[in-house]
Amino acid sequence: MSEAIEGQGSIITEKETAEATTTVLNDDPAALEDNVNRPNRDLVAAIWAIVCGVALPCIPILVVSGVLLGVIFRYQVVPQVGRPEFIIASHTVGSENLTSHIHDIKHDGGSAAYYVDYSPTSITTIAAWTGRIIPYLSSSIMALVAFFAARHIVVKSRDGTHDDLPTPKQLTILINLLGGSGIKPLRDAAVYRWRNKEAFVAPLPAVFTALSLITLIGLLIPLVDTWFGISVHSATIVQLYNISAGAYHTYGRQLDPSEASYPGCSTGPMIPALHGYNNQNFSWPCNIELPIPHPQNLFLVGGQAAAAVQLGLASNNTMRNYTGPANASSSDTPSPNHPIFFIGDQQSTTAEDFSSRTMGMATQCEIITSKCYDASNGSAFSCPGGFKGDFTMCEPNAWPEGGSMSGSGSCQTGIGFAADPQLSRSAGNIDMMGISGSSVGEIADLLQQNPMYFGTWATGFPAYGDTNTALTNDTTEVFSNGSTNAMWLLNCSATVYDVNYTWVNGALHSFQAQAADPEWGAFFSAPFAWSYLSLGLNAATMNLQLAAWDSSYSAQNGSDLANLWAREFSYYALSTSLGVFVPQVNMLEQARNNTVTVARVPLIPLYLLLGFKWLYVVVVLCMAIGVYCFTHPAETEVVKAQLSVKGLVTAHFNQPDLLRNNVVQEVQSRLDRAKGGDASDGSPETEKTVAKEVVAEVASPEQGQPPAHKPKIGLVPTREGTWKFALLVNGAWQSVKPIVQDLVLQEAKAGQLGTVGNEYAAWKS
Repeated sequence: MSEAIEGQGSIITEKETAEATTTVLNDDPAALEDNVNRPNRDLVAAIWAIVCGVALPCIPILVVSGVLLGVIFRYQVVPQVGRPEFIIASHTVGSENLTSHIHDIKHDGGSAAYYVDYSPTSITTIAAWTGRIIPYLSSSIMALVAFFAARHIVVKSRDGTHDDLPTPKQLTILINLLGGSGIKPLRDAAVYRWRNKEAFVAPLPAVFTALSLITLIGLLIPLVDTWFGISVHSATIVQLYNISAGAYHTYGRQLDPSEASYPGCSTGPMIPALHGYNNQNFSWPCNIELPIPHPQNLFLVGGQAAAAVQLGLASNNTMRNYTGPANASSSDTPSPNHPIFFIGDQQSTTAEDFSSRTMGMATQCEIITSKCYDASNGSAFSCPGGFKGDFTMCEPNAWPEGGSMSGSGSCQTGIGFAADPQLSRSAGNIDMMGISGSSVGEIADLLQQNPMYFGTWATGFPAYGDTNTALTNDTTEVFSNGSTNAMWLLNCSATVYDVNYTWVNGALHSFQAQAADPEWGAFFSAPFAWSYLSLGLNAATMNLQLAAWDSSYSAQNGSDLANLWAREFSYYALSTSLGVFVPQVNMLEQARNNTVTVARVPLIPLYLLLGFKWLYVVVVLCMAIGVYCFTHPAETEVVKAQLSVKGLVTAHFNQPDLLRNNVVQEVQSRLDRAKGGDASDGSPETEKTVAKEVVAEVASPEQGQPPAHKPKIGLVPTREGTWKFALLVNGAWQSVKPIVQDLVLQEAKAGQLGTVGNEYAAWKS
């Protein structure tokens, strides 16, 4: 059964096994549309297509990005700055050259980074999940682009603006671009455009640009992901922790405040006269014990503590030194030659930063042998200020009236304290009171002053005939007047300090020292001023000898000897009295861990990677919104589905061939009328010739002589209520099967036959 419906310039022929649609370019499209159903609007199918186009690329990106950020922020380790008192100022040494800067950016990703208590390998693996699949997701995004392309073709076909429709070859390029298979469609489109000098009609330029951007992002994300994988690595950071005051360590030092100890330092370094255990008429140093009032009964309190430090035995006490200025307003002392020695704690480590109090001392000396000694006096010396004595005596002022006691003493070292720097006013002596209240002998008076002024001397340091020291060349201050026996004399001052210091990362961080109360001068001088009176103070005598030994065998000359001895005296004076000092709680403290191993996640590669991924998502979402709002998706989805090889095969290969004789005859008659020529005679030869020409124009429109009107691809409505692609050749609509055949052949040549290839093979047969 057949039926013919004729209108102005149009004819549609329908049979049970064949249909053909032909219309002249200038015919009214409404005449055709009146005889068919309007394309239906399957909104659900369109929405599903949009949702799938959004979900496929976006959900993996968002999920993986969320997991990555979740791991980073869940296990992030924030390095604590710590207390401001313990902050170590960083200093940049020199200038960083461009090469090293590029190297740091490449391998470390810049200086800004997150620190995460997580495996670096796991972090990079998580980040790489989407990087591996994104290059394959471009087809999902191009499926959304296909809505815009389809809508454009629908509008241009409906409006009759046929010059804006694509040629068969451009439709082939468009379908390949919408396939989103990477760089090859872009290359093929560019090569065709350059070789044929043929301008692309919309929507080809927009689709080309969209695929270019999507491909570029798809390439950038794996590159940034590779950079991210290189720059994420293990790192060791410092972590600081605040601790409660109740957990502070006791690294400071103070006098034992306990009243139960004997003689006890609860009142300070000096016990007032006739107070507590002190039955003397003068203040008594709490570091000297006097069980029975007599000069021979003097004992050093806690001598074991002093011996442990000086002999290097196990002890919590230690002696440290500082060579910077004593305080912010002082730059005179100490110095490398005259450092401040202070009492520290051996238990302090890099695990704690703390601020604490302790006691310190700095000593300065000048060698004055040439000013005070004349070889004609044997071993006796006498200084211009009045300080005098004998190199063989332990105490000063042992030079009797009218003669010399040269060589009559038993000491190799001696010390005497004075009230002034010139040593012109001796400390003098004072009576010691016995149990009965009467004098039991004289002892040197202790001067409560700070600094302490004193003179010290030694003989036999270095030993006679010993050539292992450079001092043998000093014939002015050490081996004076051609003497073969070393004899030297120093004028010294020692200052006792109250010290506040901070200890950070196992090293001295800040140091503040203020001169202590004058009574501290009497306290530290007592063991040395009274050392010759009792065997119980023999430790002080030995310390003087050790100081003389160490300095004389290390010095290069007399001036060097004075500086070295000053250092030794500060050390021994502090350590000799350690027995009356006890630990003191730190003023401030924080815990430190220098070996926290974390994953270093640089911010620049991280957020650059996430930025590209999120840009990917934003573009897809914006495109999906645009598709829904501006492309009439329910109507366009049918056309969009045909913008692929499989879609065209489904739409056209399941229909009978439209190139029948009656169609050819109609085309020929239309062409003749358009040219104003005679009508076709309808002979078989004519029909065969026209058919070949139509097929040739459809299959290879770019070859041979171009037709009067270049073939175009547009859309026509079907009786089933859908849109269908058709070929416009010289004003007549024809089937696009030759174009579909060309596309399928391309896939077949590429080894991508699959279902489409099978359908094509069946149709060809």
